Amino acid sequence: MFEQLQQFQQQFADHPVAQRKINAALATYLGLAQRQLPDDPLPALSFSVHQLVNQPALMALETLLADFRQALITTYGIWHLPNNRWLDDLHDFVAGRPVLEIMAGNGVISHGLRARGDDVVATDNFVWSGQDNQRPDPWTPVIPCAADQALRIYPHAVVIMSWAPDTDNSDLAVLQTLRQARFAGDFIVIGEKMQATNSPAFWATAQLSVPPLLNQHHHSFDNIHDQVYLVK
Repeated sequence: MFEQLQQFQQQFADHPVAQRKINAALATYLGLAQRQLPDDPLPALSFSVHQLVNQPALMALETLLADFRQALITTYGIWHLPNNRWLDDLHDFVAGRPVLEIMAGNGVISHGLRARGDDVVATDNFVWSGQDNQRPDPWTPVIPCAADQALRIYPHAVVIMSWAPDTDNSDLAVLQTLRQARFAGDFIVIGEKMQATNSPAFWATAQLSVPPLLNQHHHSFDNIHDQVYLVK
């Protein structure tokens, strides 16, 4: 990915639109190697049909950038890509309350919140290890623990669940556990409704709202249009 982006950077040196996309992807890819997140949301990495028709040479770059998220998954084990502006918003929303992140993966969100002084417990059962990404490489300590078990063990006023798998109903079990406990805090879910993330049963059951604060710096950069939801 890195070498190909560099080649396109040279090929489209006089194309400002392509340069902006390439430079954002390059900076993000290199930054993640140093465990540094982008400061701002990535721009949309795709081109319009009009741009592709008028400049067919962009097609190869379009194809490469369409695989950017998959490159982040296989290289860094990152499915959901936060940015620092969004983490600032999330920190403001948390407002000092104890946070439990379930299905935390490599703990990128928890890492960002801890760097901002938040009290966070990060958990994951790591069943995804050896699938798209061969081994976990957490950015911050992540406790091996299933989501429903973590809800019963660790104190929390805010629960965060990002990019839950669409292959089982573990997300629905989390929602049912919170409802049975009459959870009065905030359950934050990051995902694409009825598409790339979470189970259909979860989306059919969840009562969703879209808080402006948590979405103002959370933008899609590819064809997966995930959002940040508050769920009841």
